Amino acid sequence: MYTIICTLTALGFFVLYNTSQKVKFNKSCVFTQWIRSHKKPSVAIALLLLTISLILEIIVDGVAIGIFTFLVYLMFIGSAILSLYPTLSIRLSHIGALIGGCLFFEVILL
Repeated sequence: MYTIICTLTALGFFVLYNTSQKVKFNKSCVFTQWIRSHKKPSVAIALLLLTISLILEIIVDGVAIGIFTFLVYLMFIGSAILSLYPTLSIRLSHIGALIGGCLFFEVILL
């Protein structure tokens, strides 16, 4: 469950980051080009993803701890995206393998 919450938070932050007008983009892919060309729906989707992850975190951990954990996720994932995305050193297959591995170990350990 925590892997899904972290993934939703990361995706929401990533979409909001790509709708920013202050960021200069050197490289792009089909997904980021769609985000940049459709800003209003992208912002709505990103806020919806962040809201869903906050609600899921509150359901899992309770109100106070859920909000605190969501903010910690947001700070960690936000700083990771801000520092790693401009270099584009991580590919989509690497991200998919990381999420799949985390889900696998989360299911096995629980």
